[in-house]
Amino acid sequence: MAISTNYPLPVIVNGFSCRNCSEVDQAQKNIDPADPLAGPFGVNDPKKPQTNQFSPEARHRDTLDALHRARNTAQTSPVAAAYAGQAAAPRLVDIAA
Repeated sequence: MAISTNYPLPVIVNGFSCRNCSEVDQAQKNIDPADPLAGPFGVNDPKKPQTNQFSPEARHRDTLDALHRARNTAQTSPVAAAYAGQAAAPRLVDIAA
């Protein structure tokens, strides 16, 4: 009788083909046994092209500062607007109803 560490037929675990129990353990953690260095779900895969989540314009500091200034002026509270002598922003929800 031959004792083998590999299964006679590959088993499928989480979509990965596994030949032995160590590969089954990796597949249960969503690590590809064929490429374990890629990590869970392939997040550290060196073959995957690096993508920038934001465009270069969105990472430009002056553009971000202008967006934050515009947002801060648009979000003036009605109380602060009353003290500054400005008209209060219209309410979107009628709290008296």
